[in-house]
Amino acid sequence: MQRMALIGLVCLLAGCGPRNPGEQSFDPAEYGKLAGLKASGNLQLRDELARIADEGGTPEQLGRCDVPEEENAAVALRAVFPPQKVKSLWEASEKIDPPRGFAFDPIRLQKAIRFRTQHEPERRKAQEALSRPKCAFAIPFHIGYYADASFGEGVRLCARLEAFRAAESLADGDVTAAIDSLTRMLRLAACLAAEKHIVPRLDAVQIRTGAFAVLQSIVKHEKFSRRHLDRVAELVAEQWKAWPSDAAAWIGDRALGMYAYEMVRAGQLIRLLTDSDIERFHEERILAEMSDAARRVADTDELFYLDAMRRIIESCGRPYYERAAVFDAIDAELRSREDTPEYPLVAARLLLPKIRDGHAVQARDRANWQAWMLALALATGRNPLPYRVNPLSGKPYQSAKHGQGVEVRGVGTSADDDSPIELPIP
Repeated sequence: MQRMALIGLVCLLAGCGPRNPGEQSFDPAEYGKLAGLKASGNLQLRDELARIADEGGTPEQLGRCDVPEEENAAVALRAVFPPQKVKSLWEASEKIDPPRGFAFDPIRLQKAIRFRTQHEPERRKAQEALSRPKCAFAIPFHIGYYADASFGEGVRLCARLEAFRAAESLADGDVTAAIDSLTRMLRLAACLAAEKHIVPRLDAVQIRTGAFAVLQSIVKHEKFSRRHLDRVAELVAEQWKAWPSDAAAWIGDRALGMYAYEMVRAGQLIRLLTDSDIERFHEERILAEMSDAARRVADTDELFYLDAMRRIIESCGRPYYERAAVFDAIDAELRSREDTPEYPLVAARLLLPKIRDGHAVQARDRANWQAWMLALALATGRNPLPYRVNPLSGKPYQSAKHGQGVEVRGVGTSADDDSPIELPIP
């Protein structure tokens, strides 16, 4: 998935934040207690809440953090950049980053070096933060969509500095230093990917997408040696061992959905809507009725949503291409309930759309790095070969070892989306 499309999906899945609360009497933390759900007269709904609580998946449970500050890399990473400067700095770095791959022309490289040099103290702070053994950003799920998950933007900026440092190192012929930067990029991605929230999970995908291009440039460098190959193979294997379950992000997303229904019960649906939602519902001439209609059917609506999310979360134990039947079944159920009293308005119009796309992004991320695992196994003579089937497409990777190199195809889903991994063997 292209970078801008991924950024757009982050906004769609996260809702890009709720509307401004306005009056002082509004207390977001009240909804995280799920008082309306706990008091529901729907026995099935309360049974599902009990199951979720047993699994530790309520907003209050997910917001707990037991990592001491001195051991927590997240505490230091949050402080690397002033939050008010992150957006402008990221936009400045975007203008420098190559539009295709990781190919820097002389002017672009010099701009990258200057940008990195200007922010070398911040890069050093991030490097020091990564020396801490644990990382937990402690997102306060109990305040739902009012929780600040924008810390991922600062972490992505730290990774961008490492990418620029890697380009500089490769230009200077220092492959070892470039691999050091790649290592830090992947550690930063791992810190974000460990969160049970879709926004940092997709931020992690963006970092790994950048790291993918950095790695391709490293292995093609003329000074890339067998020693470097072994180190890269170990690095990618370590990253894969720490790869989080796809389900974790959707457990967090379900908690946000439960929070949303508490707002619906309180007549606060308008606060959940983005500007684009309001424009869309206004054009459909249903905006005035949305809040009261959603409040009236909140219990049956939420029961449908939680059942759908349970099926979606359980499907994460299978590769993406095998999850299609689950999404298709949910879509069919929604169509069958259209124009009936059982239509789950909030689930169908706000919470479930685009979740399938989020799973596809996770699968593409997996496919990228599974393909690297396969290429590195071929290059180093490892046996048996890992990961023969693409989790996104369900088709086998096409791999070949010839002459002094390895090639892996079938990483994408079509001829227009299938740049091969090429790995020279030193």
